[in-house]
Amino acid sequence: MQHPAVAIGVALASAGCYAVAAVLQQREASRHASDAEISGLALFGRLVRRSRWWVAVSATVVGALLHLVALRFGPLTLVQPLGVSALVLALPLGAWLVGRTVTRGEWAAAGAVALGLLAILSLAPHHARPPEVSDAALGMAVGGCALVVGLMVLVSSFFGHRAGSVLRAAASAILFGLASAMARLLVAGSGPWVLAALTCAAAAVAGMVLIQMAYRDGGLGAPLATCTLVDPLSASVLGVVLLGEVVRATPLEAVLGVVGLALTAAGLTVLSRHAHKPLPAPVPVP
Repeated sequence: MQHPAVAIGVALASAGCYAVAAVLQQREASRHASDAEISGLALFGRLVRRSRWWVAVSATVVGALLHLVALRFGPLTLVQPLGVSALVLALPLGAWLVGRTVTRGEWAAAGAVALGLLAILSLAPHHARPPEVSDAALGMAVGGCALVVGLMVLVSSFFGHRAGSVLRAAASAILFGLASAMARLLVAGSGPWVLAALTCAAAAVAGMVLIQMAYRDGGLGAPLATCTLVDPLSASVLGVVLLGEVVRATPLEAVLGVVGLALTAAGLTVLSRHAHKPLPAPVPVP
């Protein structure tokens, strides 16, 4: 049962929930910016004591449930790119929370992201056959993603806060893309169900931990922009390579897609530089 219009509408609602969650998560994580030695599960342990962080978690859960519904009605390569709109939706919300005005440059960047997203979506298939994945193929995909994420996290420890936060955000995005691929397999396909379910849960939790660390060290802009761009790219690769979703395009459509990707990346870069900087005076919270 595939209904592209329903999938798009529900995916946009999911992106709205993720935008709310991202803004609140960054604000809570940035309160521990002076505690650079606290990372991983230790940082996670501090955050679970914060009521606003649980509001963010609730928004994430609602967003994830809506995302599952969207994946039931449309292919991964159609649904996942719509997550890019989370950054655009987070722009006015984050500005409102810190009491500042969104600049014309930021609105222009948001418009570039929206136009680029439309161009990218023009290439996405609106229908796809139910995915069928073998045990071996799924094991190779999970192992490959785990290896890439592990290397990125290891390398991030050798960089400063900003560069390290971008690498951790990219690693979290790969995990979120993997979780979405597993969710699509679970709700609309067939394969090793237990492994897919365990991978989906583990990838989602690990991605959540990594993105908290990224928000703490790099603010909201750069980590969210990185995660927002890498997530749909990694998920789309998994959709094509693992789930067998076919993207067909004429040369002109391919050029349009490349231009759309460039517009989206440029807009996200501008937003990452100017939008949602960390709190000006983080207050350590016991």
